[in-house]
Amino acid sequence: MNCFCGIDLGAKRSQVCIIDNDQKVLVNRKVANDIEIIHKLIRPHGLVPTVIESTFNWYWIVDGLQARQVPVTLAHSLKLAAITSAKVKTDKRDALTLAQLLRAKMIPTSYIYPAAQRPLRDLLRQRWDAVALRADEYRKMRGRLYREGITTVGSNDVKLMGEEEVNELLDHPLIRRQMMMNIERVELLTRQIRSLEKELLSQVKTRQDFRNLMTIPGIGAVLALTLLLEIGDISRFPKARLFASYCRVAPGCADSGDSHRRGRGNKQGNPYLKWALTQAAEYARRFDPRFTDLFNAVLHKHPGASGTIITHCIVAHRISFAVYHVLKDGTPYNPEKLFRTNPDT
Repeated sequence: MNCFCGIDLGAKRSQVCIIDNDQKVLVNRKVANDIEIIHKLIRPHGLVPTVIESTFNWYWIVDGLQARQVPVTLAHSLKLAAITSAKVKTDKRDALTLAQLLRAKMIPTSYIYPAAQRPLRDLLRQRWDAVALRADEYRKMRGRLYREGITTVGSNDVKLMGEEEVNELLDHPLIRRQMMMNIERVELLTRQIRSLEKELLSQVKTRQDFRNLMTIPGIGAVLALTLLLEIGDISRFPKARLFASYCRVAPGCADSGDSHRRGRGNKQGNPYLKWALTQAAEYARRFDPRFTDLFNAVLHKHPGASGTIITHCIVAHRISFAVYHVLKDGTPYNPEKLFRTNPDT
């Protein structure tokens, strides 16, 4: 008897639903988030294909079931309209819907990042969070100076401020204290960022694919790290254009009748890869003549306030093709291949 299992994963408890091939419900029970308890429900029915929605805490259950030889599919949360748009939404119904979609082979799958490499990627994301927090501290410092009527301090000047500069600019001791607390947090975050970068680079600096990525114009060590660890297995993308879409540098579209609109779903995909490629595009157009010419040619076709943003995205799109072929072919960057008529091939 073929069975199918859907698990609606919660923070502390999960709903487990098992149906047979005739959609008869065999089990639909809420249990504690314990891999042994969940496996005990599934085990009597054999190696049941199981689907789990890709929520924030899927690591433990996917790894645990795979270790017990249970075939697991990770469902893409964004595309589960049958669950998110339902009029009646309960854990019991959600688990049943997941099982039914799995039986019908209609689950939109999400990539299960290899468990052995996951800690390194998550460490990279920790660096991302630390950089964002440090940038927020810089913004707070500038905002405090603006409130005091000090507008001569630029964004780069704020990064170099110390106690001496604070005492020169500000008179009130309590405002000085607030600024010094910002500076102390910046110094802490900077130490953490450097420590994380050192650890990350020590793990990948000898890898040939990491070195190959750094041959692409605009891509240095941090961007190569981001691309390498966020992509995972490049072979999961059969075409370069599909990889570009995952990187958020290929605009979506919404065509209906005579209406043609671009830009739909631009936030679907990996935000870390979008950041890395747009940063690479900026550096490449500054320092590589071919990308400079490409940027200027595209910008000429897109005048107006949004022209620069569109152009940056188009250059980032081209760099995503370079990244794809460098990783797919295992070779350094080839400008002749990238700038031919159809770089997707």
